Amino acid sequence: MYQTFSGTSRRPRQVNLSGRPSNPFAAASPAGGPQSAIASAQQDRIARQHQRDRIQASARIQRVWRGHSARRKTFQTWRTIWDDLEEERRNTDGRYASEDDSLRQLTRLLLFYQPKADVRRLAWYGMRQVATASQASTPCIGGPWPRSYLRVARACVATLRVRRGRDEELDRTLLNTLSFAARRCGDNLTSTDAVAYYETLIALKDAPSEPLQGALLAPLASAQAYVGLSVLLARPLDPAMLELLRSSIDPGALCDGLGQLSEQQSARSRLWLLGNLVSLVGPAKSSSPSYITVVARLLGSLAENVDFDSAPISAENVAFDRNILSKTSTGLLPLNIFLRKQTTSLIDQDSIRNLLVRDQSNTGTVTNDAQLLAGYALTLLRCFPRKADDIRMWLYLGPTRSTTDLGATRYFWNASKSTAVFATVWQNSRSVIGLLKASTQSATEQRDDWTVILVFLELYTFLLKIMDDEEFMGKSDGKRSSAIPTSDVAELVTFLKNLGFTLYFNASELNSADTSASFVGTQSLSRHFGNAVVSEPAKSAVDTKPLALAGLPGLTVDYLKGLVTGLLRAIYERDSRRHFLSRNHWLMTDRFDMTSFIPGVVEEEENRHLVQDQDDRDAEDEDAYSDDGSESVSAFSYAPTSHRSALRSQQQRERQQRKASRRRYLESVAPRLEILQNMPFFIPFTTRVEIFRQFVRLDQEKRRNGHVDADLWRQSMMFQPSNGMHPRDMLARHHAKIRRKNEFADAFDQFYQLGADLKEPIQITFVDEFDIPEAGIDGGGVTKEFLTSVINQAFDPENENIDHQYFTETENHWLHPTPTAVEDLKARYRNMGLRNDQPAMRAEVKNLLQQYEFLGRIIGKCLYEGILVDVSFAGYFLKKWALTGGTNSAPMETGYRATINDLKHLDDGLYRGLLALKNAPAEQVDDFGLTFIVDDLVGPEGAKQVIERELVPNGAGMPVTAENRLYYINRMSWYRLQGQSASQTSAFLRGLSSIVQPSWLSMFNQAELQTLIGGAAADIDLADLRRNTLYGGTYVIGDDGREHPSIALFWSVMNQIPDAERRKVLKFVTSTPRGPLLGFGQLNPRFSIRDSGGDEGRFPTTSTCVNLLKLPMYRSERVLREKLLAAVNSGAGFDLS
Repeated sequence: MYQTFSGTSRRPRQVNLSGRPSNPFAAASPAGGPQSAIASAQQDRIARQHQRDRIQASARIQRVWRGHSARRKTFQTWRTIWDDLEEERRNTDGRYASEDDSLRQLTRLLLFYQPKADVRRLAWYGMRQVATASQASTPCIGGPWPRSYLRVARACVATLRVRRGRDEELDRTLLNTLSFAARRCGDNLTSTDAVAYYETLIALKDAPSEPLQGALLAPLASAQAYVGLSVLLARPLDPAMLELLRSSIDPGALCDGLGQLSEQQSARSRLWLLGNLVSLVGPAKSSSPSYITVVARLLGSLAENVDFDSAPISAENVAFDRNILSKTSTGLLPLNIFLRKQTTSLIDQDSIRNLLVRDQSNTGTVTNDAQLLAGYALTLLRCFPRKADDIRMWLYLGPTRSTTDLGATRYFWNASKSTAVFATVWQNSRSVIGLLKASTQSATEQRDDWTVILVFLELYTFLLKIMDDEEFMGKSDGKRSSAIPTSDVAELVTFLKNLGFTLYFNASELNSADTSASFVGTQSLSRHFGNAVVSEPAKSAVDTKPLALAGLPGLTVDYLKGLVTGLLRAIYERDSRRHFLSRNHWLMTDRFDMTSFIPGVVEEEENRHLVQDQDDRDAEDEDAYSDDGSESVSAFSYAPTSHRSALRSQQQRERQQRKASRRRYLESVAPRLEILQNMPFFIPFTTRVEIFRQFVRLDQEKRRNGHVDADLWRQSMMFQPSNGMHPRDMLARHHAKIRRKNEFADAFDQFYQLGADLKEPIQITFVDEFDIPEAGIDGGGVTKEFLTSVINQAFDPENENIDHQYFTETENHWLHPTPTAVEDLKARYRNMGLRNDQPAMRAEVKNLLQQYEFLGRIIGKCLYEGILVDVSFAGYFLKKWALTGGTNSAPMETGYRATINDLKHLDDGLYRGLLALKNAPAEQVDDFGLTFIVDDLVGPEGAKQVIERELVPNGAGMPVTAENRLYYINRMSWYRLQGQSASQTSAFLRGLSSIVQPSWLSMFNQAELQTLIGGAAADIDLADLRRNTLYGGTYVIGDDGREHPSIALFWSVMNQIPDAERRKVLKFVTSTPRGPLLGFGQLNPRFSIRDSGGDEGRFPTTSTCVNLLKLPMYRSERVLREKLLAAVNSGAGFDLS
């Protein structure tokens, strides 16, 4: 009995599904056990299923064969009946007796028709039907006939598709029948039928040309036929075929038909489609909405595949397609002469200027029209970058036949304001990211809005380049103005601010790939400003594609960033001159935590240096590779050049990819710095000045081993020389003996070779004409006197102690590089017998440019050390300083763009003359009698000669007309502001940038840079000056805290005199009439007063090198005032007693 605790003796059932025996001592089954049984059952089941499938397949085959055999017999019976009826009812003229007879025969024919077996029956019916329909009694139109003709056309297409060989008579009959049926099927022809129709005709070989041409043109009365015609137009066509089609097509229907095409064609097919479309339509419908839509779509799809600006290849269309386009698998597709002619016709001046002339019957809304035209204009700008300015100019000029007072800029501005995207961005900058990333089908409306906005930004950016301030402010002389009201400009600036801020501050969210965390890693300030070794950032940089703007192909966020940055800076520059917006309108401090802003920027500056160092290493590697490559070419001239060229191109692409990746990385990790360099007006000026001083201090710590103080640095150099030089030699390079009245020449001779090392502390010993040193120790004050003396001498146009007039004053006493300095030097040496190509002449020119470079370093040294100097530069010249840094700026002065408004600061008379030319009526422009030339006065004083220079090639024979006067104004402005003094300016900026980082200068506009150089132009803050004044000698304040009576009298006089006199006193003591930007507490050395005896007959004297006023102990306020002002107005210093 089976014992259990439950009280029952029944053994429980055991179920074993594992297939293994449960008794380990039992013998194994010879048949394999249950698992083998299951497998055997499965095989049996599969075999039975295969048997059933074979039986069913056999039945199906038999059924199909029986049906086929029955159909074949039936078809044969029908053929016999059809043939008998044709034989019985045949008339002598080949016609059917009635329409019903013809229709019934067609129905019978199509019941059994097979393309290969019944082709001659179809041809026979076609001939009889053509004859029948030609009779007035049997026209065979209307009712069931259009659908019947469509069936005949389909049968003909099916027959021609399986055509094996040439049978001219049969081919001619079929093509004539097809043409007849296609003309009569009317609107029953579908787009699918049309595509099959033209695909079949194109595939025919050796077909009779005349009926083939007739068949190509036959269905063009139907709108759907033009969808199929695209198959033909997507191929190269000879001129005869194009002329044939041009005489038969309906341009509007063609554009509507092509608008239904999908974009699945190859770039090669789309290119031919574009060229043939433009050739067929021409100027007739160039402004129709359907034409613009199709061309814009085709052009936009080809923008990344075709080189529209390359030189055309001379080849016929078919040969060009077969030999060149079909074999171009990589790179951009070239154009032949035909394609180049057609695409170039799209940027015809008249057609672009008349884009805004809308058909009066057009019922579309303004916004819809604007979206259409904006998409087209933006596509033209993308595909023809070399003609971009011309396109913008023609849009600005507007219609040749004036039908509206609304220019293109204002038209697109009104459309932009009405878009949802503009309203969203204008209201809240935090909503911009979602709009930029929109790429789904639901975002189509947003993409259309962006298109309108982008075209307006392009046009307005261009407009600001050619618009003078009066027109900008709406003060034009009654002509049609493209300027938008200043109230709208404020609205535009708000939109651009919100957009630009997001583009820079949220760059990490907009970049398509995450940057590597190892690029940030364990970076610290000591790594940049100390001697720590950093890892190579390029190893962690990845190549990422920039984000497409709202899914628009070819338009990236980087493109938008450059456009917004340039436009905002242009408006800000205009506002800096005319002040039409409040100062706080530009700030965006509400989006920053200003308490941590400066430390955050300093840390980001460290990251920028890491990236810049890697870029410099890449540039050095590229130069080294170039040198090695040139040597290898000369040494191994037999080596194949293709592999070497491919290798160099690959390495160049890799370097560019690394640089782009590092730039996007920097945008992600340094948003504050990016904003400071590209849109600095978002941050208050005083904050930027503090950041500038922090940058300088940290750079000093890096270069001076952590010692900012000059004496500590010199001491460290004695024990730890940095570059292997002997300490004495190292310090000797930074010491100079300077003769009075020869400050600039001696400084250039002794300090030019220092280069960027001029940043380090220098020591100056002044000597007299007998080379006897002046008494005194340079504790910083002598250096300040040296720098101010060099500047006062070199920048004084009338100073007789310098060899050249380096700078010239404008009528308003603003300094700028002498435009003809290089030409004057050459003329002087030509008079001495030298030629321009002689080494001695080149050496003199090089020396002159080195002196300009040194002057740039001297100004940079003053900025670097925080020394204020009394020199005022022209605004346009300072603007070039500010444009040498920033992400979207070019190096040196190439980032500067000359405008007529800047010309006002250089030559007011020329400015007014050009303004008169610009605003003159078109019929009066010829009265000015101008050509594209300019006269220069060149040579030494008393022997100057007039030299005529052409502003454009063959400019002497090119008169200024109403059409090209803006171009003349642009070229004249460029020459006077940029081209004429390009070498001098570039040399000066090269020296300036070697001392002060260009990216630091980009934080300021021209007016702010002038303040940085010479101090604040605001009234002297007398209370601040008094708080930060030091006293010496008898004037030292005692323990009681009371001032000396003479000091009290001095401050009483200073309170009473006007601000202009206070500035004179300040200049008398410190050599500059303006105070420091951040207050007199930043003045180095501090403003100081000490006694110089008790003789009231003496005048006050100064030591400007240490900002010291030596004030006798006057007891009368009247005497102190008289003596002080007399000393100040005499301009004396050390020698007046």
